[in-house]
Amino acid sequence: MKRVSYVFIALFLCACSVSEESKNTNTYEYKQQKEREEQILPSSYQMTVDESFELVSKYEGGHSGGHLFFWHEPSASEYAFNLETTQEDLEKEVPTIEVKPLHKYANFILSEMGTDFLMEDATPKETEQKMREKIEENSEEYFQNLIEREIERAGPATEVISGEELDIAPYEVMLQNEDEAGVTRFHFIGETEEDYLVTTVSLPSLEDEELVDNMMTSIQSITYDEAEFKEQPVRDEPNRLSYEPAENLKGNYPEIGYSFERPEAAVFRHSFPVYHTYRYTFGTKYEESIEKEHFTLYASDLVIRAAKEENARNREDELRERELEDFVPYQHDYARSITYLHEDEKIDTGVFTTAVMVEFDGYEEYWFLTEMDGHVFEVTFNIAPEASEYEELLDSYFNVITSFEIK
Repeated sequence: MKRVSYVFIALFLCACSVSEESKNTNTYEYKQQKEREEQILPSSYQMTVDESFELVSKYEGGHSGGHLFFWHEPSASEYAFNLETTQEDLEKEVPTIEVKPLHKYANFILSEMGTDFLMEDATPKETEQKMREKIEENSEEYFQNLIEREIERAGPATEVISGEELDIAPYEVMLQNEDEAGVTRFHFIGETEEDYLVTTVSLPSLEDEELVDNMMTSIQSITYDEAEFKEQPVRDEPNRLSYEPAENLKGNYPEIGYSFERPEAAVFRHSFPVYHTYRYTFGTKYEESIEKEHFTLYASDLVIRAAKEENARNREDELRERELEDFVPYQHDYARSITYLHEDEKIDTGVFTTAVMVEFDGYEEYWFLTEMDGHVFEVTFNIAPEASEYEELLDSYFNVITSFEIK
């Protein structure tokens, strides 16, 4: 293994000596929630981060499975975001902290276990027990394999230091590399009873020692010991989601903001763009698929978006003038009927001045639109009346509609 230079060792020794109590901080928590029985998620943990760092919500960055991503808010507020901004672009100017825990069984399934292991005639409990025994028998080997994978990802010029040479607890290994743009990255790798922990600190510059101190103190605060957990931590489960325009957003970002209550009956899928999201997609897989003559219905989808008029995919006047034959979402399907919900005084369409429901073979499509100051705000969703989740999803989707606010 290569050794990091004495400059970096001194830098981290300085960082490790800073008292957490002397900082203004916020404590964040990832709470393990098994949405499906077969899903193996990382264990719950908390991390206390310097207040100058802001959590980028999974509803924006799309992070999941225990992944927490923070950026230095003062730097991010000055960064010129565009629709194509990637994390690699961002890190050239904005310091970031990325925490990516991985459950040992998930790592085993993804990288070590052959298909024969899965195909054996065994109950889930027997399979889990066999995995546990295999991991425990080869614990050191699997951890070293993880380290080698991270070194390979970091690149050939990566320098390595172990926890025996520098106090980086709760991590056991630190990798350091610098890319062509001059961004320095420190990758910390650790192990708990149930999980592997990989945390990355990216720094466009190492000149601000106080900032480095804050970041190092933050990443070393991570704890899986629930006896050490603080009360009322920040969780990435907001009741309302929103898009808020800012002066540092360039390109075709909408210039008017909006917010809505998160549809609790649906599952978040993805958003666009990655940062400063103005399009959210949710969906729910039906408990039982619905078979039709030419297709099968598997899930319900909900999309919330805003756009400048010139970029909008639908307009109110055009939608109101569509004929039945203009609604053809599938090759062998056609619309049966059109209902203009905005004409029904008993139906609350919130701020949306155009609301259309179209009935197809076994499912319904909904469009809600309103236009304001050169912008179009739109919510669309589809849902199958035969689905057992129909009523719950419909109520949740309409709550999005009635809670929608334009800022």
